[in-house]
Amino acid sequence: MLIFISDLHFVDESAGKHNISTRAFEGAFEDLKKYSANPSEVKIVFLGDVFDINRTTYWLGVDESERPWGDLENKTGKIEIHANKIMDEILSKNMKTFDIFKGSLKDKFGLEPERIYIPGNHDRLCNVFPSLRVKVRENLGIPVDSKPFPHLYDDVATGNKYGVLARHGHEYDVWNYEGSDNFSDSDYVQIPIGDLITTEIAARLPYTVLKHVGNSIPPEQIKHLKSNLEEIENVRPYTAMFDWLFYQVRENPHIKKKIEEALNEIVENFNNLQYLKRWYKRHDKWNLLTYDEADKLQTAVRMFKLLDLESAEGLMKIYTKIFGSPDELPMDNSDKTLIEKAKEFLTRKSEYRHCIMGHTHNPMQVPIRVTSKGIDQVYLNTGTWRARHIKGLSGGFVTLKNLTYTIVYSQEENKYQQCETWTGSLKEVLPA
Repeated sequence: MLIFISDLHFVDESAGKHNISTRAFEGAFEDLKKYSANPSEVKIVFLGDVFDINRTTYWLGVDESERPWGDLENKTGKIEIHANKIMDEILSKNMKTFDIFKGSLKDKFGLEPERIYIPGNHDRLCNVFPSLRVKVRENLGIPVDSKPFPHLYDDVATGNKYGVLARHGHEYDVWNYEGSDNFSDSDYVQIPIGDLITTEIAARLPYTVLKHVGNSIPPEQIKHLKSNLEEIENVRPYTAMFDWLFYQVRENPHIKKKIEEALNEIVENFNNLQYLKRWYKRHDKWNLLTYDEADKLQTAVRMFKLLDLESAEGLMKIYTKIFGSPDELPMDNSDKTLIEKAKEFLTRKSEYRHCIMGHTHNPMQVPIRVTSKGIDQVYLNTGTWRARHIKGLSGGFVTLKNLTYTIVYSQEENKYQQCETWTGSLKEVLPA
């Protein structure tokens, strides 16, 4: 029996109180009891973005050369020290949850499960530094050593008991994976531009806006504005990000100028980062007929300065023309990419039943095909346990708190079911 969970995004809370309550995990493991009658084995696979080393303001308080995208020769020096401080704060803020993960779960499953960890993009550094690898193993209940973690879980390569290939999925996201299609260890060490966007823009946003706003609005409004800005990374689809920002301006028209000034400061800081300049050089193809990743990012960054428009409509038309528009909300183009990659893989590999990924925070079950031998092949996305602010089809945003896990059975464990995916979505009553 395999259990997959991903995208928990435990944080140090310096960029917002986004951590999932321990109660949610206690309830989930109680529920999992129902699906684990007489298992031959239990493996819990943490499929990436468990620890979020990027979504923190800590990096903004150290010199640029000491950030993960700073001095490339400093990887084993101060950057590792800083990353450990962030990790220690994450573990401290979520101590009770990690006590569950590393504690005995034999009473839930009848035997002690094996824990497996696959790093994602937000916990990329957890596989770069041996000291962080040790802390991951200690707190997930994995036998402790400092060896690198694997980048995928391939059941077929080790016996074909379940017919599963699982990976985090950021490998197919040009913004969050900078390596080659070889998927070697050295590829995963490369710094993706998404790391900078998370820290230097998303995490910096509330801090900078509030610095400019000062005491010009009442404390309750400041608290509300700060909370909304801290949630920008949880907006879905990604193309609604500018709409979310416009909402903050429309809700606070009297401080519109100060918000614009803050965004200009963020853009100027971002454009001056040395790693960004190197990234642009690598990705700018200098082809008038091709709108490459460098062109797209430069355009998106410039759009942050256009918040003096009366509404988001004109800007969104430009943005979706560049980045593409989903056919059906809340699916993003990143979801479509992962579906297509799963389709390519399963079509070539008839011995696999399931291709499982996370990363996009959108739980999915997509039938791919039935093979000539009668094997059903399905792509499964493990979703997230984080809140998502989903743009409504007719406007506005609806917030859903999510919980998703995926279970895959061997034939000897369950003759009637291959897999189950369970997603809970909680819509809370908003305060009056």
